[in-house]
Amino acid sequence: MKAPRTLHPGLRFVSLSAVVLAVGLVLATGPATSASSRQATGASKIDSRVLHQAQSTGRATYWAVLAQRADLSAAPRMKDSTGRGWFVVNSLKSVATTSQRGLVRMLAARGASFTSFWIANTVRVVSDAATLRAVASRSEVASILPDIPARIPNDRVSRAARVQAAEWNIVNIRANKVWKVFNDRGAGMVVANIDTGVQYTHPALVNPYRGNLGGGSFNHNYNWFDPSHICGNPSLAPCDNVGHGSHTMGTMVGKAGPNNKIGVAPKAKWIAAKGCESNSCSTSALLASGQWVLAPTNLQNQQPRPDLRPDVVNNSWGTPNGSDTFYQSTVTAWVSSGIFPAFSAGNSGPGCGTVGAPGSYSNSYAAGAYDINNNIASFSSRGPSPLGGGVKPNVSAPGVNVRSSVPNNSYALFSGTSMASPHVAGTVALMWSKNPAIERNITMTRSIIDSTAVDTSNLQCGGNAGNNNVFGQGRLDAFAAVSASLRSEQSVKVARSA
Repeated sequence: MKAPRTLHPGLRFVSLSAVVLAVGLVLATGPATSASSRQATGASKIDSRVLHQAQSTGRATYWAVLAQRADLSAAPRMKDSTGRGWFVVNSLKSVATTSQRGLVRMLAARGASFTSFWIANTVRVVSDAATLRAVASRSEVASILPDIPARIPNDRVSRAARVQAAEWNIVNIRANKVWKVFNDRGAGMVVANIDTGVQYTHPALVNPYRGNLGGGSFNHNYNWFDPSHICGNPSLAPCDNVGHGSHTMGTMVGKAGPNNKIGVAPKAKWIAAKGCESNSCSTSALLASGQWVLAPTNLQNQQPRPDLRPDVVNNSWGTPNGSDTFYQSTVTAWVSSGIFPAFSAGNSGPGCGTVGAPGSYSNSYAAGAYDINNNIASFSSRGPSPLGGGVKPNVSAPGVNVRSSVPNNSYALFSGTSMASPHVAGTVALMWSKNPAIERNITMTRSIIDSTAVDTSNLQCGGNAGNNNVFGQGRLDAFAAVSASLRSEQSVKVARSA
């Protein structure tokens, strides 16, 4: 989804003719611009939207994506969780530092505004058109992409929320049976969200907040990150200026007394990164939040601690273009580090092939949404994924009229796949809490959730009764998933093939 462009304050304009003459960044309009000459100048690497911005304004804001990628393949085999976390972070930083060195030196010499990111080995640049051309000509730069924000889906909201002992959605996935039969509420697990923030003092959220030291004292270091400083500058404590992040967090871990049970894993702890300034989420904030999830930092964004990374990260943000692979490196890094990547599928249904990114990625675990009668929500995005045609969503969960926490100390009914994904994240917390032997084993965890989901046939967008592009592997069953997670690896049923 495109957003209006804004120019960096104080940037100097140059004429369009100067841009064309100095840079040669013209679209192929005549015989003078051949494919070979464009390749030689690097112009073929530049997305047409960046070209248009440079031609229109003389300036451009863009992402220079470098070609080199860190080899993280050894990480999942590492037995030591802390060592695994450091290996992923150090590998990513090393490759980014080395491969970006020449580009960063050139940008600094030219006076361009830039910010480096190591999780995706990319640099955000604001520059004149001549510098854009110079960046594109560098051999280490693979592509130049526009700076377009992601979004929180447009969820449906109702403030009329009747309190129930355990909400319908909790009963539907049988999380309450997990609590009763296994005495398992997710203790020892840490969930995170990248969302609009969290009201940490909310009665349903204050107790499970990892920064709660008890007795009214809090330590927000390593538990809160606000890269855009929406909650203050410096941003010293969590806030939620939208309400969305508080709602999704409540579905994962919320509880306010014995008669107000809204969360799947109410004994798990939570931390949060405010990757979305509002309903819009800047690319810079999302990448910074992705890095922070891998290695939480103190409030000065210093002294990273991979040992304090979460077990699960829930994401409701995305782009409607399921072919957008910009965040693939972020998801790959999380999975390599053993962080389960839960995503909403998007609210662009009922058409087929409407799943958004990053939920469309093969290594993202995307959730569709259904209602209290187990009917798929009309808005729930469908597969297949435009990236290879794989079945999406992976699974479906309650996502219509889900009651959860919102500022200020209130509750509301929200509808959207944003409401479905936290059920998956909470279920992972229950599974790993009950059987620590599978903690951070993403492959096995996915297999268990897939194989225990309740088959729900809907062939509207292809697939079969047990695995289709409307419900995915079926409806989430937390009790069956926890039960299966207690079995040995050999006895766990392998997930159905796509």
